[in-house]
Amino acid sequence: MASIKLAERFYDTWERCTDGASDPAPIWRIVQHRYSEPHRYYHTLGHIAQCLGELDSAREHIDEFDATELAIWFHDVIYVYGAKDNEDLSAAAFREHAKGHVAPETVDRVDELIIATKHTGKAQDEGVAYMVDIDLSGFGLPWDGYLADSDALRLEAPNVSDENYYSGKLRFLDGLQSWDSLFQTDHFRDRLEATAQANITRYSQQLREQGFGREAG
Repeated sequence: MASIKLAERFYDTWERCTDGASDPAPIWRIVQHRYSEPHRYYHTLGHIAQCLGELDSAREHIDEFDATELAIWFHDVIYVYGAKDNEDLSAAAFREHAKGHVAPETVDRVDELIIATKHTGKAQDEGVAYMVDIDLSGFGLPWDGYLADSDALRLEAPNVSDENYYSGKLRFLDGLQSWDSLFQTDHFRDRLEATAQANITRYSQQLREQGFGREAG
C-alpha cells in the first residue's frame, strides 16, 4: 500500500474517529516519522499496511472496526529492539494524541488492544483475539514473504550476536508452537494456520541445521 494511500486512509480514520474535530495532519506526521525511523526494518509502515489488509479481510467479523484500526496504526509507534515497554509506551502515545478528541471509551479500548500485542496469553474476548491474530498474520505469508520478514527483524538487532539472536528466536518459535494454535479466531486459523505452522517448522529446522539453538532443541 503506497504511502500516499496510507496517509489518505489514516486521515479518513482519524477524522471519522474524532468526528472531524481534530486535524489528522500533525498526527500523521508523527506516525509516519516513527515508522520511518532508521533502526526499523520490519516495524515500518509496511507492517502497518499488511495488518490493515488483514483487518479488511476480517471486516465482516469485527464489531469494533474503528478501534481496531486505530490500535493497528499505533501498536508499534514506539519500538526499540528488546525493550519490554514498547506496547505500554505505544499505548501511552496514542492516549496523548487522542485525549480530548477520541471518545474516552474508544481510547480505553484502543489502549487495551495495543497492550494485547504483547501476546502473553489467550485473548480475553473476540475483539482482542482479532487484534492479536492480525498482528501475527505475517507468520502465514507465503514462504518468501515470511523469510523476508524474518530477515528484516534480524536487521533490527544489529548489536546482538547471531548465536544469541537465533537461539532466542528458536525459543520464541518453540513457544509459539506449544500453543494449541497460533491463531485464536476461526477466520485467521482457517486461512493461515497451516501455512504459519509450516513456515515456523521450516525456519526453525534451517536454524538448527546451521547449529543454532542447541539448548532449545
